[in-house]
Amino acid sequence: MASATLMFWQLTDDDLILAQAGDTGAAQRVFANALPTCERIALALCGTRPAARRVVKEVAKRGARQFDRWRAADDAGRWFMHHTILLTRRSRKPVEPKYDILLEDVGGPDVVQYQAMIAALRNLPPQQLEAFVLTHAQRWNTRLCAVAMDCSNKAVENHLAEANRQMTPLLAKNVDLLTAALAQVYKSLPLDLPVAPETIAFRVRTGRSVRRVTRLVGWIVMLALIAAITVAAIYLKDRIDV
Repeated sequence: MASATLMFWQLTDDDLILAQAGDTGAAQRVFANALPTCERIALALCGTRPAARRVVKEVAKRGARQFDRWRAADDAGRWFMHHTILLTRRSRKPVEPKYDILLEDVGGPDVVQYQAMIAALRNLPPQQLEAFVLTHAQRWNTRLCAVAMDCSNKAVENHLAEANRQMTPLLAKNVDLLTAALAQVYKSLPLDLPVAPETIAFRVRTGRSVRRVTRLVGWIVMLALIAAITVAAIYLKDRIDV
């Protein structure tokens, strides 16, 4: 039952089942496992911390509303992947090199070529950028990239091939060295979740309580209407009989 999901974060069916049964600690673990990866992806694709924070906040808010609809940990994993990518597309804006998160504290003999690579990445169409970053930095395979990008494996391969083709003149013979540098910078990105997992878990519990109260009120109102209609019908019948 407690199987890890999709090979890259430890969401489990056990935690999801417990959380949906009302265990706040389990709900907290779900978000604590998922959101750091969401933030790292958002940082790399958006390029700036403020934009990434907006993405993660929105992912957390939507995730709290979506929580009880996930049937398994894999459902949750796919949801987090896809919505993170979707929201970065909407949040993406031109990034000045001096503010680019992938260029912070970067130095060494290959820094000029690395800087040129990042600048070129920022000019790629969204899906080419995603395919390149998710493959070379996040180190996902084609299937995982396809799940996140909501497209076919073939489409991912085409986006990645085109991104590689455009980047080749810049990377030249240093492609392995520079993509390894990208992966290292990506892995080392400092994370600072804009919303705490325990806060989101509280939202899940609160939202569940509100929905229960709303449903109860709805039933009460419906029963009251039925009673009122019944009384009115009896009254009218009596009047007609008279």
